[in-house]
Amino acid sequence: MYAVISAFSKSFDDLGLIYKIPIEFTNSIKVWQILEIPFKSSTEIWVILTIKKSITTNFDDSKIKEIISIKNTTIFLSGYRLKLLWWIASNYFTAIHNSHNLFFPKNLTTKIKNNKINAEIEKQTSISYNYSFIHDLKLSNSQETAFNQISSSKNNKNLLYWLTWSWKTEIYIKLIKKYLNEWKQSLLLIPEIILSNQISTKIKKVFWESVIIINSTITDATKTKYWLDINNNNARIIIWTRSALFYPYTNLWLIIIDEEHDNSYVSDSSPRYNSIEVANKITELNWNKLLLASWTPSIISMHKALKWDYDLINLLEVYNKKNNE
Repeated sequence: MYAVISAFSKSFDDLGLIYKIPIEFTNSIKVWQILEIPFKSSTEIWVILTIKKSITTNFDDSKIKEIISIKNTTIFLSGYRLKLLWWIASNYFTAIHNSHNLFFPKNLTTKIKNNKINAEIEKQTSISYNYSFIHDLKLSNSQETAFNQISSSKNNKNLLYWLTWSWKTEIYIKLIKKYLNEWKQSLLLIPEIILSNQISTKIKKVFWESVIIINSTITDATKTKYWLDINNNNARIIIWTRSALFYPYTNLWLIIIDEEHDNSYVSDSSPRYNSIEVANKITELNWNKLLLASWTPSIISMHKALKWDYDLINLLEVYNKKNNE
């Protein structure tokens, strides 16, 4: 048997390198375990991408090196994220190591390489989730209609076209409550930190300290802690920018992308991915609900709505608090 493996940093092979799997590992080795391998004149810690029973190569089989050991038996990437990793590499024409580095904070990568992560996964404690009933704002007829359309839509992909002062955040909150009551994870993507302060303040008034809000001030160590919380389904409400798409959700049922037209959703470094495209792919692989929202939707999103790829939901009424009390 053979394994295709990849470095955590730049290597000279964009699709990974082939190593032999020793007979003693054939029953225990699994995709996305961490391996110790001989590389050049030393040894390195790499990750296993795929397992093959046989390969077709022009090289002398006797010259293919063997894996030294399974360094960590923890599966760090699984489910829909495995397919997403390969899709990103092929769709955005990037080396496989660039693709899988999206899925891990730098601090976590260091811990994985040093084999210091198993105990931390086991020690994570659950985050207690409640929400304030004081904030149970009565939705307007238009808001309630929009919420019901999103909730009942058979199409998992929806585009919310809203007016300024229509209070679309209240729809976000009700959707998050719906999935929180079912112990499911919700992800709200925002384009900028300033916007995150506005939205996160409002959402934290409802869900208190239970919300994970990540911005540029968060340390790498804290990002690793959040990665573990999300991986264990302990964290169920996450507000972040585009990189949150690659965290290890195990029960993700809702992705909301606010101001979906914003240019900051497109990465300007390799891999140069488009978050809207990635969110669409996750939805196809994971069958979660996707809600794109904007008061000036992108041409691409409106075109998809006109083709019925997205269900178009209109929120074209200014919210009047007095009339809805």
